[in-house]
Amino acid sequence: MTDFKVCSLNVRGLGEQLKRREIFNWLRAKNYSIYLLQETHSAENTNPVWSSEWGLKSLFTSYSTSSGGVAILFNNNFTFQLQRSFSDNTGRFIICDIKTNEKLITLATIYAPNEDDPGFFERFHDHLRDFQCDDIIIGGDFNLVLDIDIDKKGGLAKTHTKAVKVIKDHMAELDLVDVWRLLNPDGRRYTWRRQKPEIHCRLDFFLVSQSLTCNVTNSDILAGFKTDHSLITIKLALHSNPRGPGFWKLNTSLLEEDGYVKQIKTAIKAVQEEYQEDNTVNAALTWEMIKLKVREQSMVYAKTKQTNMSRIEEELEKTINWLQKEIDRSSRDEPGKQEMHKELEKKQRELEQIIEHKTKSVILRSKCRCYNEGEKNTKYFLDLEKLVPSIQ
Repeated sequence: MTDFKVCSLNVRGLGEQLKRREIFNWLRAKNYSIYLLQETHSAENTNPVWSSEWGLKSLFTSYSTSSGGVAILFNNNFTFQLQRSFSDNTGRFIICDIKTNEKLITLATIYAPNEDDPGFFERFHDHLRDFQCDDIIIGGDFNLVLDIDIDKKGGLAKTHTKAVKVIKDHMAELDLVDVWRLLNPDGRRYTWRRQKPEIHCRLDFFLVSQSLTCNVTNSDILAGFKTDHSLITIKLALHSNPRGPGFWKLNTSLLEEDGYVKQIKTAIKAVQEEYQEDNTVNAALTWEMIKLKVREQSMVYAKTKQTNMSRIEEELEKTINWLQKEIDRSSRDEPGKQEMHKELEKKQRELEQIIEHKTKSVILRSKCRCYNEGEKNTKYFLDLEKLVPSIQ
């Protein structure tokens, strides 16, 4: 029994090349099963390119390069079959049926208009009814709050009441629940924030079939990346066969690090000294022993570095989450709040620098030399070495 994990994030545009690479890298490192994205700002001609960049199964729908657009990105850490899908031609939602571990799930990502538009939700549910709908997971940016008293702080005490009524009617019809609110009945957390004027809203959430709630092990609100929205997550306990390790390859960017070069030189010298008096070992065998030692020391060094960087990244995300929680809970004029905002911005910048560094490392490993000059319409550099047996 392992976790089937889904996350959702309003990315506020992926048109900028570097940001798209960093977000893809950041998301992949989270190791979720499925990623629901909103406000991608993709276009018909970019959808195939971005899908190729992701490198795995994906669904995109677009409206324009400056607004709308949603996507569903699939990982390769679970087994599934895509049965059917529908993509809205206004770039607002994608619905699909997937089969995983003998369970058929109707999955949807949604980016609702920022206006009281009940007709949009009627249209969405009309399309939803065409699918299996045995077990449903809908995630995304609904651009409204379901409960004005507990899901919003600051600003005018109002929401899109007509749209909310339609959503709640369909929730009752399809037996759906707001899963985060179910697990946190009195919790005051928010997924979108504005400082001036100060407003906090829980605009992003998952609607899940009651039949799935017994499988839900966790639902959380976490720090986003290069967006004013939080990442929302849901985990369900399902049977799965985990993917095994792949082939090792040298991260050539390590050659630029003095610590690594010194460690490898020491290892080579140790092998040479060990076999220099052994007449049974010729030069060819010595060379093979050196390569084995270099591989061993490279793996140790890279693993240690990755562990340290992951620890720092994890600590930064924990700090960002804690600061966001404290800001969400504090009153508008509470002393020290401005300092908390400054500290939050500082930690977010530090996290962005780490993600940018990791992205550059991936580019080097996959032999993509077009970081700022442009990109080729080929398989995405991100974890390309794990997905393609050989790259010429």
